Amino acid sequence: MGNRMFQLLSLTEVFLFVLSVPYEYILVQQGKNWNDARTYCQAKYIDLAIAGDSDDMVKLQNEAQKQQLTSSAWTGYYNDVNSWRWSLGNQPLGNVTDWCAGEPTYAMEACGGIKPSCWFDYFCTAAFPFVCFDDRNTGSSRYIVISTSKSFSNAQSYCRQYHTDLASVTTIEENTLIKGKVSGNAWIGLSRDTWKWVDQSTFSTFSWVTGKPGGAGTYDNCGHFFNGLVDAAPCSQIKPFFCLRDFTKKQTIRMKIKSNQDVNDSAMKATILQMIKLKLEEHGISNNTTIKWIEQPDGIVFQKLIINNDDL
Repeated sequence: MGNRMFQLLSLTEVFLFVLSVPYEYILVQQGKNWNDARTYCQAKYIDLAIAGDSDDMVKLQNEAQKQQLTSSAWTGYYNDVNSWRWSLGNQPLGNVTDWCAGEPTYAMEACGGIKPSCWFDYFCTAAFPFVCFDDRNTGSSRYIVISTSKSFSNAQSYCRQYHTDLASVTTIEENTLIKGKVSGNAWIGLSRDTWKWVDQSTFSTFSWVTGKPGGAGTYDNCGHFFNGLVDAAPCSQIKPFFCLRDFTKKQTIRMKIKSNQDVNDSAMKATILQMIKLKLEEHGISNNTTIKWIEQPDGIVFQKLIINNDDL
């Protein structure tokens, strides 16, 4: 009786390779303002386009070239001018406000201060005196003016170390009391987010058009893309726009595996999948990729096939 060897072969379509590409960009060349463009994208796809890295910017550029885009188009990048909140407890701004005329000025001025007459916003890196709040005290002594000038973040750290936090204004009475304690510009615990994507992420590996985003007094709070660069414009402008669409490609692959071990063992199947993932990484296609076995109802993936040595 001749020698025989056992070779384990996979059945056809026993391995499912799922290439899951979580997004693609759709250029809509129908002009809309930024808010209406976002509503459209949310209704038909996922949202306005989000670009996480330089590869995404290349994809946007490729889509623009494919559609022969001749102008800029909105993306999901925006200056979140309505995200004002108090440092203490990260509470939203609330209904009590006392902005000076023409304030807030938006742009990159994302920290709030107080002076004897009203509130202002300014660049967070600027150094001003500041007002701390200490909940161990009572009455007006809860508000402590620190005359040393610091940036907003350093003022916040100081107040949190030696008192409770930067001062919040939640009532008209508090506002009047704090204004009466300061003699000039001073930080209070008011700040907001600046530029971010519609999914609330803040990564920005792209390049801005020269001079953007603008400084004080600009209302260019929505981002648009053209020729590999991001620009900022008033959100009311009418432009085409990029939407983000989710899709998943599934590909079933036939495999043959030789082994002298039980490849239907759960640990062995997991090991094989891990080896496949490593191969995918070598070819740069492992990101956002899901792979799994197609199992029979009894959990079996592979079947034995006896092959004579003469057939090898």
